Amino acid sequence: MRKTTDEDMLQPTTAPGAAPPADDPDAIRADIAETREQLGDTVEQLAGRVDVKSRAQHKVAEVKDQAVQVRQRTVATAGQAAATAKGRARTAVVRGKDTARQTAAKARQRPGPYAATAAGLAAAIGAGIAGVVLVRRRAARSRRWWSR
Repeated sequence: MRKTTDEDMLQPTTAPGAAPPADDPDAIRADIAETREQLGDTVEQLAGRVDVKSRAQHKVAEVKDQAVQVRQRTVATAGQAAATAKGRARTAVVRGKDTARQTAAKARQRPGPYAATAAGLAAAIGAGIAGVVLVRRRAARSRRWWSR
């Protein structure tokens, strides 16, 4: 392996495929300006990679943007779901009112079966409530007896 000498470093280097510098001073100046611009871009890129604070701020901004997008999608989806639920609730209310009107009309025409059904339903509900009350009273008594 050959060592690099000072003379080697002073020799102009050209990139593969690039034309060697011409003897024209304007061409040399243009080449120097282009090289400076490329070097400046490279330095900016390296500085950006090293600047942790700005990279962190950039990442925070990205995450905030993503969060805003997710929130907007969620709000839109929730709005659609709410509209659907309202529509279904309205439909259910209308159906319930219609069913109640039809049942009331039938009950007026033939009150016997509906009155018996209503009485039986009332008795069942009353018995259920009475059973719950008795069970709770017994449970309360047993708790009082054990706590003494």
